[in-house]
Amino acid sequence: MNGIRRLVLQNVRPRTLCAHYSARAAPQRPKQTRLSAQSNLGPSAMSAHQVFAPLTKGCPVFKISQPITVLREPQQFYKQLIHGIKHAQRHICLSSLYIGSEETELVAELKNALARNTKLQVRVLLDCLRGTRTDSAGMSSAALLAPLVQQFGEERVQVFMYHTPALSGLSKQAWPQRYNETFGLQHIKAYIFDDDVIISGANLSRDYFTNRQDRYMRISDPQFSDYFVRLVSTIGQFSFRVLNGDQAAGYKLEMADGVADPTRDPREFVREANELMVQFLHRAEIEHAVEAGSISEHDTLAIPTVQMRQLGITQDESHMREFFELVHAFARNYKSRSLMASAYFNFSDQYKRSVLDSASRWDLLVASPQANGFYTAQGISQYIPDMYSIIEHEFAHMARARNDISIEEYMRDGWTFHGKGVWSYLNQPLPQLTMIGSPNYGYRSIYRDLEAQVTVVPGNTQLQKDIHQEALGLLAHSKIVSQDELKQRTRGSPLWLRGLKPFVMKKM
Repeated sequence: MNGIRRLVLQNVRPRTLCAHYSARAAPQRPKQTRLSAQSNLGPSAMSAHQVFAPLTKGCPVFKISQPITVLREPQQFYKQLIHGIKHAQRHICLSSLYIGSEETELVAELKNALARNTKLQVRVLLDCLRGTRTDSAGMSSAALLAPLVQQFGEERVQVFMYHTPALSGLSKQAWPQRYNETFGLQHIKAYIFDDDVIISGANLSRDYFTNRQDRYMRISDPQFSDYFVRLVSTIGQFSFRVLNGDQAAGYKLEMADGVADPTRDPREFVREANELMVQFLHRAEIEHAVEAGSISEHDTLAIPTVQMRQLGITQDESHMREFFELVHAFARNYKSRSLMASAYFNFSDQYKRSVLDSASRWDLLVASPQANGFYTAQGISQYIPDMYSIIEHEFAHMARARNDISIEEYMRDGWTFHGKGVWSYLNQPLPQLTMIGSPNYGYRSIYRDLEAQVTVVPGNTQLQKDIHQEALGLLAHSKIVSQDELKQRTRGSPLWLRGLKPFVMKKM
């Protein structure tokens, strides 16, 4: 089982899975970018499905027959969420970091849907630390959702709150809200309405519906949908449940009977959670395995992978390693280009090394300081964008000998950037692979948080065009930054800020 194994508590070692993206010939854009400069990638005797066939090993693989919808704007994302809630007949399943305490309209739509259809079931998976953090009015995600449990009962409404095992005992009591979230989070973003799944990196709060740019893809397939419903349900088995209770908080949290409490017995919790996830992933791999010979270049493939290193699950890590190796091997003989995006320039050391050592061309897209979510923060958090610029400059210095690696920063007036993923152009002007989901490809995506992403290998030109236009839309609001520009930006940064770099790289 690739990336799926039982946990050795004394020595949990990671693995990696896949990611791809290669070169493309871009249509004329308002400004020239390194990505759009390549127009002729050269021929290859191998199709993308052949090149990326190893990525189907050890993972569930879904052949998607219905058209996939690539959403481009936050407003489209919100409209699809509301549409899904209103039209779901069997189940609604929402997995996010949190639901904004101001999202009363979204919760009201859930309430109305439950009232209209007595057969409808709702599952919500959030992070416990983030989902119980209160705002200035004392409201939290848990308090916002608790009335649904009270009104419609636990048989129809289940609200799960995953809690990291890395924060327990006295340390849990010592760390205040917000800062305790650096130990690990439930970060998976998937929104399921019957057979429709919206895969994204966006959370459920107002800025993600208005002016915080992310990525969103709607995939319609009953088996694919069932996979994510079962994933959420499995995580729910080792998560706290939101129940009626404490009048002050508006809810209480309880673990299921027989499941270890991660805040009291983290080692036993990890053992039990690992056991449940291994069973889930093994079953999914067996039920949705495909033979390489049965895949046609006209098949659109969706390959979901998860990462839960604190629980001993390293499937996505293995998948990414395989992806980098495949792109590198291809690029040694043919022209190739890849784009990797993240909300923060905080790529893990292994991913940065994979880019630097790759024979492929690479473009890295991240938020500019002004488009960073911490840009208007108060206190020490306001220095986080400066820290990312320092890390960015150090990478640019490492890549100075390469003329085929570029860094682009997203800058759009009044907007922040939260997009992440990979686009791969091997030898065609249109992408032959994209990866979309929750990972930011940093240290905590690998080592601390629960993550999930989907690798999509398009089987038709229209989907390739849609994915390509998505990338161009993001790049239309970006500009290439040079090493000299980054050096100038970071000049004069206080030494204490540079001293915080190890903390930021592993915690943020």
